[in-house]
Amino acid sequence: MTDFQAAIAEFAVRQAEREAQAQSEIQHLKGVVIPPLRTAGIARVEIGFDGYGDSGAVEECACYDAANASVACPDAAVEPFRPETSEGNVDVEPQSLAAALESLGYLALERHHPGWELNDGAYGQLVIDVAEASFTLDCSLRFTATDDHSTEL
Repeated sequence: MTDFQAAIAEFAVRQAEREAQAQSEIQHLKGVVIPPLRTAGIARVEIGFDGYGDSGAVEECACYDAANASVACPDAAVEPFRPETSEGNVDVEPQSLAAALESLGYLALERHHPGWELNDGAYGQLVIDVAEASFTLDCSLRFTATDDHSTEL
């Protein structure tokens, strides 16, 4: 195997490991955000994002009660993600619910729409239906298109 082939094979292995860890972290976050949201009477969460020009951000995390009234995100702590590959019993501080929701937004984008922040970018939201414990990522990809014509007369 050439050096180039070995590098490509190593990259593929590392990429698969990163994808598996991201998916594990997503599953962890999905499990830890629902209980405090339910306890606080939150019915729906909308995590809005916007990316363009090679940058992007989760811009808003809005919480709503059953009457669709906007409510503050609860000041609660959730269990942080501990990768299986972490060494020893490293003490990791709990993270805030707000930080966990933001992380979930970024991880979902990284996993399902890599490059969402590049060029014309993308925008949308991750919607959490708390009662159903369902998570839906709505992403609108922007792009510039041209329709070129050349006619010899």
